[in-house]
Amino acid sequence: MAEEALPAGFSGSSTPVGDAVPMHPNRILTTVVAGGLVIGAASTGYVIAQFTSVSGHYASQYQPAANGNTGHTASPSHGASSASPAVPSAPSSPMSPSATMPSYSPAGSGSGSTLDDPSLAQFIAQKAGTRLAGKAPQNIPLSHVKALSEQEPAGASIDARTDTITFHTTTASFTVVAIASGKPDMTFTIAGLTNPAIIVPSGAQVTVQFINNDADEAHGWLITASGPPFGFGQPAAPAIAGAYAGAIGDPTAAGDGANTITFTASGAGSYQYICPMPGHAQMGMHGSFTVR
Repeated sequence: MAEEALPAGFSGSSTPVGDAVPMHPNRILTTVVAGGLVIGAASTGYVIAQFTSVSGHYASQYQPAANGNTGHTASPSHGASSASPAVPSAPSSPMSPSATMPSYSPAGSGSGSTLDDPSLAQFIAQKAGTRLAGKAPQNIPLSHVKALSEQEPAGASIDARTDTITFHTTTASFTVVAIASGKPDMTFTIAGLTNPAIIVPSGAQVTVQFINNDADEAHGWLITASGPPFGFGQPAAPAIAGAYAGAIGDPTAAGDGANTITFTASGAGSYQYICPMPGHAQMGMHGSFTVR
């Protein structure tokens, strides 16, 4: 599917984040080399392929910004594009993260990157949210989302004091809502808790219903072996096979986009669940996932 070229300018943000530095209309063209998004749609799902290579000039001169989360207030303005970024072709397997989500590590690899660019993260997520709207495998009526975000999973004990959900059975099923109503921006909500620690028995069959409740940004859910502090880019594939819910676009009249996945919690250890969209884990979208 042919993709439109990304606009060159980005002068605002729908999610003011701390003291984020405004992105000059030419900064993306001059500092993000061959940057772009490829969104591929298929009847069984969708993919986001991120192809972004950042110059050393950008990494050395861009000043890091703070990681505050204050909510959506305004839509960005986009300038006319005078040049189209290089765009890779969409892979044939729409739901394979290892094939469709190359990692993006502009100032080093993986966690600990010093590059902190909320404006660019929001720009990418907003474009992806628009292009993926209506392409989610499932749709959840808006009237149901709040109740699902607070629903206590069966077979689990919940400790609100430590924000921990512990499963005691060989099956674990829960709902994850990105940017739930009344909760902090750039967070996940599970059983009414914000970014809670999840503990499951080794070998348990885990079913996750992921819902994106953000009005204007794409979000996803993935389990990684990396830990905080997170960088701008994240691993391409989940640390546990199948523990990847893809990226979900903006809501439509049909409701919030959603995806339900099932995987086996093999391999005891400590992991993190994150939003794999660039910069989102760095801004707070992550929590611990322990298999024991």
